[in-house]
Amino acid sequence: MGSAMTDSADSILSKLTVSPQTIPEGQQVEHSLDGLMSPMSELANPLSRNSSTRSTRMTGSRRIPNAERSRRSSRRSASATTSISPAQAFLSSWNREGITAEPAQEKPDDEGKSFGLNNEYIIGRTINQGGFGVIKEAHTMTESGKKLVYAVKIVRKAITDSEGADGDKLQQELEHEVSVWRELHHSHILRLHVVYETDFATFCVMDLNVGGTLFDEVRRCRSSAAQNDGRKGLDPKLATSYAYQLASALRYLHQDMRVCHRDVKLENCLIDMSVPNAETEGGNLRLCDFGLADFLHSDSSTDTVSPERSGATTPSGSGRPTRSSVIGTLEYASPRGLSVNRKLFETAGDVWAYGVIIYALCTGELPFRHPMPSKTVDLILQADWDDGALKQAAAGGDAVIELVKGCLERDIDARLTIAEAMRSPWFAGREEADTEDGGSW
Repeated sequence: MGSAMTDSADSILSKLTVSPQTIPEGQQVEHSLDGLMSPMSELANPLSRNSSTRSTRMTGSRRIPNAERSRRSSRRSASATTSISPAQAFLSSWNREGITAEPAQEKPDDEGKSFGLNNEYIIGRTINQGGFGVIKEAHTMTESGKKLVYAVKIVRKAITDSEGADGDKLQQELEHEVSVWRELHHSHILRLHVVYETDFATFCVMDLNVGGTLFDEVRRCRSSAAQNDGRKGLDPKLATSYAYQLASALRYLHQDMRVCHRDVKLENCLIDMSVPNAETEGGNLRLCDFGLADFLHSDSSTDTVSPERSGATTPSGSGRPTRSSVIGTLEYASPRGLSVNRKLFETAGDVWAYGVIIYALCTGELPFRHPMPSKTVDLILQADWDDGALKQAAAGGDAVIELVKGCLERDIDARLTIAEAMRSPWFAGREEADTEDGGSW
């Protein structure tokens, strides 16, 4: 009897023993833990795509007991199985750690990549970026072993079908900008050295600007007005210096190259502070951004604004321009520029914007600015600016006031040319200094 009971117990134990399992070759093994998770875990994350008021009501008391039973069953099975095969352990680790995710693919414009005819430029850190374009450092070396650092503007071509239209548009605009920019060689214009085009992107190598812009300089002066007896504008000496340098660049564009810039503003005037005595005497101003620039040989009476260049048209039923319909920047737009819905192939708009900049350099404020763009438009159309603020700034006295009035003249026939502006008494002595400094005009 005892022997029979022993045999029966051995038989039962043999049936309860779990033999080591092997995974057949080529068979897929499911390691998902989804069946062990409670639906309440979904509710813990309010940003879950699947969470909603409806799912909260449905996942009440009915499903939680099942989940609890699943967890208890999981704990029992885990404790009962004291060992797993090496293959199972490896596959479980692979799934948990997400090793299957592929590494990010490197791009030809990543830091450390090279470009050029002989890969002579090495891409460095990012300086600025936006949309499809990015500006980065570009390192190279001369034949004599001298290291040089430039900036490179990289505009990618269409990468996906969804980006195709925008990419093509950006490439067309870049080609237009380069067609004008590559012809310009002046000490107060940002230099474009060389352009490389690949299947991936267009690389425009230009001078690296060590410093900010005139906009940054004016903002800095405004923030430190309390330490400068309330003066929001630049020191008169610096204001005169920067205004003359910008006038020199515009004179070169208008008279020597027959080019109108169309987007003259504080933000497009770079200040290179790497020149000697920059902290005391001011830096070297260089005009940049020729995306809206064009040669003056075109017939302005027949050329209209393309939707791609203007951004938008005037609202239906309204004869008033909007911010999005302005070519360039609203606060610098001239009355004539706001009155026509087409590109103007003329230099008078640049002179108007130049007057706006002089006013800002002296006062720390823009002459035409209002929280409501429509009010800004009214101020511009009426040429309504505060000459009292300019008088109070006293950055040159009557001479600078007459200069600004001549630039902000509504009648373009009576408005100063840039050459006439440079003969203002406010710039007395600057012509000789500019010649000594190597001015190329």
